[in-house]
Amino acid sequence: MGLSLGPGPGATVQDRDPGFRALVLSAYEYRCAFCGYEGLIDGTPVGLEAAHVRWWAFDGPDDLANGLCLCSMHHLLFDKGVLGASPDRTVTVSSRFAARSPAAERAVFSLEGAPVLRPRRGCPTVADDHLEWHTRQVFRGPAREVGGGDRATGTPGSERSPEELW
Repeated sequence: MGLSLGPGPGATVQDRDPGFRALVLSAYEYRCAFCGYEGLIDGTPVGLEAAHVRWWAFDGPDDLANGLCLCSMHHLLFDKGVLGASPDRTVTVSSRFAARSPAAERAVFSLEGAPVLRPRRGCPTVADDHLEWHTRQVFRGPAREVGGGDRATGTPGSERSPEELW
């Protein structure tokens, strides 16, 4: 990874947009773009977050072209470089990730090659330059080969219509 955790060259001070989360979650219709999770309690989304593809601290803007709605687990894994998104808008999984339980295999390996959910019609998808930045600076590549390993493969969200996919 090419990032330091403190401010440095390329980092700027900017005000965060308090509406970014609401904008991103609404655009993705309150569903994780990787696994399709959606959850509400008393009408309030739970377990869903607005992820900056290019980190805010590294000039990542608070706009839809730099945002993904992700469940809390997949947001953390995206920020740690375990998960990424390929140029063809499918989920990538780091070959450096080791799953030691069936739950981890289901939550991570089953996403390999799955299409990333697109925002609702009329909303921009993530810009290529932000995806490239995440792949270069955060993703802990190389990516696993789709269907690699000796595990059972699965593609959650395969019931999604073509209009929902990038």
